[in-house]
Formats: sequence, structure tokens, C-alpha cells
Amino acid sequence: MIVEPFEFIVIDDGSTDGSLSVLRRYAARDPRIRLVSRENRGLVATLNEGIALARGQWIARMDADDVALPDRFEVQLERLQRTGADFCGDAVECFGEWRAVWRYPLSHDACEARLLMDVPFAHPTVIGRRSAFADLGYDSAYTQAQDYDLWQRAWARGYKLVNVPDVVLRYRVHAGQVSARKAADQQSKADSVRKRHWQTLLPNMAVDEIARIIEMLRDGKGETGALMSSVETLLTRYAGDARETLLFDCYRAFCRLAGNDPAAARNWLRLASYAEATFSPKAWARAFVLATLSLFKVKPYQNSFRSLKKTAALFNALLSRPKAWRKHKDLV
Repeated sequence: MIVEPFEFIVIDDGSTDGSLSVLRRYAARDPRIRLVSRENRGLVATLNEGIALARGQWIARMDADDVALPDRFEVQLERLQRTGADFCGDAVECFGEWRAVWRYPLSHDACEARLLMDVPFAHPTVIGRRSAFADLGYDSAYTQAQDYDLWQRAWARGYKLVNVPDVVLRYRVHAGQVSARKAADQQSKADSVRKRHWQTLLPNMAVDEIARIIEMLRDGKGETGALMSSVETLLTRYAGDARETLLFDCYRAFCRLAGNDPAAARNWLRLASYAEATFSPKAWARAFVLATLSLFKVKPYQNSFRSLKKTAALFNALLSRPKAWRKHKDLV
């Protein structure tokens, strides 16, 4: 498809490291760049300012230290126009302090399922309708988790969310990121979004029971049996990739709980039976990981937990993608 000319809005949020002089040189050479420089106001205010400044039909979000690949606009806009969606993200290749490929749910229903546990997008990858961004805006009450809040509100308002499987953005990982410095505040705000989504999808579930589940998922302390009834109800809501997304997210949660729960592998296989008439090698591989975590009482913060997860990822890759040797976040 042909991508129309675009404007490049760059907001210098009170930088003190010489960035402004670099930006001014580029802006002098490229008329597409619209440069705004003023005192520091923080991320949420800057995001909303960028939305207000935008004049096109679509807004492509990204951070200053990431790298967009040349075909990003073409790939994502084709998906948006083909599906009629309002927001579209993509897979990201992480580089910097560590390397990985993160993949996200492709369909709207799968994004809905992902919201129960986590964000459905890598924030810097999103392209969305300007009208939708303007309608929703970022909420300053959810600083550190403003994207999670936005996507959940977008879903609740009927906007359609999708991803593309392609990597069209490289995401830089470094210790100075907000998510690394202020994890506790971010977790608290994210938990409030999770509770909101659980309450919407499970309106008959007691609020205090949902709160206990969210706390258990956050702390990695509790038994997987406490999740079974609610997850089994949710699994009846989904099919295809949405059901697989929910199962995968439950597996990740079970991994955090398995060190304290000898029934984790058995409960996992019970959930997997909802999606598969006969268990796949992937389901058995995940059950093996959970059984091992339970047997040796491995906790999420221990080095052995990460080592076992990496080993399981390689084993799963050999079972499901013999030629895929890259590390993917979605392998186990």
C-alpha cells in the first residue's frame, strides 16, 4: 500500500543533555519535523500534547530511544485498514542490556484476554486513530501505567485492538527506564486496571475475591486452585488465539505460584483440556516445567527459576518450531 506523507512531531520535554540542538539541526533540514520545546511536564502531559498537535488520521507512537523499521507504517496501516481496527501494535525486538523478541496477541478478542493479566501492546509500537486517541486521552492518575489504563478504557468503549506478528520496531532496554526505576508504583496502578477488567468480564464475581486473585498474581504467593473457577468461566468465552492467549497467561501465572503449590501441573493440564482434545507437546512441556518448579519449590525470584524457564523455552522451540532458534517471549 502507498503511505501518505506524514508529519513528525517531536516534543522536547525539558531535556538537559544537548538533545535540543540535535533536534533543531534535523528540523532545519526536514520540513516534516514539527519540533516543540518547553519545560519538563512529564510523560502523560507530553503524550496528550502530541495528540492535540497531530493533524493526520493516524498517530504512530514511539519513544526517543527506539528504532522504527522502514516498513512500519505500511505493515500496520494495512492491518488497520483490513480489519477496521482502531489501534494496532506489533512484535518488538529488544536490544541494549538484553535481547529478546516480544510478541503480542493478534486479534481483538485475544487482546481482551491479555488485558486480564497484562498490556496487549508494546506501547511504543502502537498506531491508532487520532480521533480515538483524542477521545480517550492519557489519564494522569495512572502515571507509570498510563498505557495499560488507556487500552483497557479503549476496549471498554468499544474500540478495536489488534497486533501484527511482524517486528517493525526495535525497543531499547536500559536501567534508566521509568519501568525499571518506579516498578512499585507502576505495579499498584496496573493492579487497579486489572481489577477493573476482571470486574467487567466477571460481573458476578465478588470484588474482594478479585482483589485476592490480583494480589496473588502480583506477589506469586498462593495456590493455583484459587484461579480455576474464574479461569474456567473465562475460557468458555473465548476460542482460537484468544483462548490460547488466556491459557498462556495462566501458565505464566502458574509458574510464579508453582513453587508453593504441588497441584500446579495437574491444574494446568485441566485448563489445557479446554482447548485441546488431546494434549499437545507444548501442553506437556509446560506441565513438566510446572511439576519441576513444584517438586523443587522454586520461587520466581530465584536464579534457578529463570534458568528453568530458559531451558523450557528452548525445549518448546524444538518441539514446535524446529528451525526457530531465536528467543521469543511467547515460547513457554
